[in-house]
Amino acid sequence: MKLLIIQPWFSAIGHPAQSLINMASAIGRDDRVDYLVSSNGEPGHFLDSMEKLRTWGKVESYSVTTPVGDSNTVRALLAVWRLRLNGRQYQRIFFFDESLFVLALLWPVFSLWIPVERIGVLHLFGPDPLMERRNPWPRFVIGRFLKRPDVRLYLRTEEMAKAWRDTFSALANGRISYMPSLEIPDEGPWLYPEKKSDAVAFGIIGQIRVGKGIEWLVPAFQNDAALGTLTVAGEFNMPQTREQLSVLNGFDGFINRFMSESDMLGCAAEQDYLLMLYDKWDKRMESAVMYIAARVNRPVVVYGDSWSSRMVSEFGCGICMPAVQEEVIHMLRHVPRPGSVEYGTLLKGMAAFRQAHSVGALRDKVIQELLG
Repeated sequence: MKLLIIQPWFSAIGHPAQSLINMASAIGRDDRVDYLVSSNGEPGHFLDSMEKLRTWGKVESYSVTTPVGDSNTVRALLAVWRLRLNGRQYQRIFFFDESLFVLALLWPVFSLWIPVERIGVLHLFGPDPLMERRNPWPRFVIGRFLKRPDVRLYLRTEEMAKAWRDTFSALANGRISYMPSLEIPDEGPWLYPEKKSDAVAFGIIGQIRVGKGIEWLVPAFQNDAALGTLTVAGEFNMPQTREQLSVLNGFDGFINRFMSESDMLGCAAEQDYLLMLYDKWDKRMESAVMYIAARVNRPVVVYGDSWSSRMVSEFGCGICMPAVQEEVIHMLRHVPRPGSVEYGTLLKGMAAFRQAHSVGALRDKVIQELLG
């Protein structure tokens, strides 16, 4: 059996390429698995990512003009069709990311040209935006797609999977399920020992965008040295974000550049806590920063009532905050200090999270879903 894993967002800014590379490395070199990814034709980090992915299997690419637009999914389907015309046959295809509505709309036609036993779809988001009652068309198209016996929809968290199952409650069991991320290698965090300093170091690591609390956290740390230090590190997700987050202009703790995975790990290891205070975020979604924190053995600070807070409650790997800015600032002043018994307990909790979500713990489940 042959499997083709497709990533239409591979050349986008952020985590899509690295996340696929992490999955590929967890699967390992397997002649049954090929990869098809988008290419924007520009040199730089994209080419580095392509070379890393080729370490783990045969990689084909197709040209795109947008980072994550609907056309990327359309072009992916056309690319699979061309592979088919050239004699490449796959019993299964798996969309690592996609525009779900577009795929659901077009697959009934493309399936006539690309016959497969199963098409798997990994979707990041909840059903809500597509299911507005005043427009029943998306619900009909996606519902029809999910009823097909060759389709499986996977979500990154149990919360997301439940939301989709509740929306399409009439579907047979097994059509919609949870597929864990393979973001934490088995090598452990021993290169990142606990750091000790008088000031507590907090970090906001990764893509720089509105909704991470940057606009109010930066002034809070600038105006109150007793809070500790704040580092904001990453690349703006789009040009206009630079204007929206002008508070970063002249901020000494801002590291403004693209960060490779090793860069992010190194920067995260320099912090005592990683801040994940996302106020423009679906609470049912996972966060890549949680996995970064696990790999460097640092606790997180999150809002309650979310996937992240469920992880914190289950493993004791961080601190939950109320979604009130004044209360957050007050609580940040009183977090357990590195070297304290309480901080050591948080590190043990993060170690437990890391063990439960490592490649070693989850690889077999993912391989079974993809190839079983």
